[in-house]
Amino acid sequence: MVITISREYGSGGSEIGHKLASLLDIPCYDKTVNELTADLAGLPVDTVAASEDKASMALDYSGYHTYGYGLFSMNRSLPIYDRIFIAQSNAIVKLAREGDCVIVGRCAADVLNRNRIPCLNVFIHAPIDERVARLRERHDITEAEARKFIRKSDKARANYHRKYAFTEWGKARNYHMTISSSLGIDKVVRIIAAAVEK
Repeated sequence: MVITISREYGSGGSEIGHKLASLLDIPCYDKTVNELTADLAGLPVDTVAASEDKASMALDYSGYHTYGYGLFSMNRSLPIYDRIFIAQSNAIVKLAREGDCVIVGRCAADVLNRNRIPCLNVFIHAPIDERVARLRERHDITEAEARKFIRKSDKARANYHRKYAFTEWGKARNYHMTISSSLGIDKVVRIIAAAVEK
């Protein structure tokens, strides 16, 4: 079983992914995907890690998809962010085919569905006030700064998804399960684990 976790910024989705993997005793791939992508693309890890935000701001969304180039091809004439996405998709498919795992973010649900790899796709969301509070716990920023950063990050993720995926980010119909982390991180982990076990 492969579980993909998509999430609103500040919803605790990454933490949920790691705790879920620990409970199920399977690997969780989050930053690991960046490392493998960097290796496949021949690029620095920092460039790959920043690609989601930068690609979504730099590119237009006129209905063109990287898939048109062929998911498993790497054409050096392509824009750098397209090359990163292709390498990232290859990395996701490779990890999923190696065995059970949790994969956080990076359009993993869409990539795996298009490669006909069975997966449970989960979207984590939360009320904005809780997301702001979570962000402020981790960083020394004001409430206004936290809200601005959350809006910017969510917009970047939605735009990135619009460019590279064939489903709309955050829409319930595109996931097997959508759940609010306001129920509590550990409770959400147990709920998803119960769905996996069923």
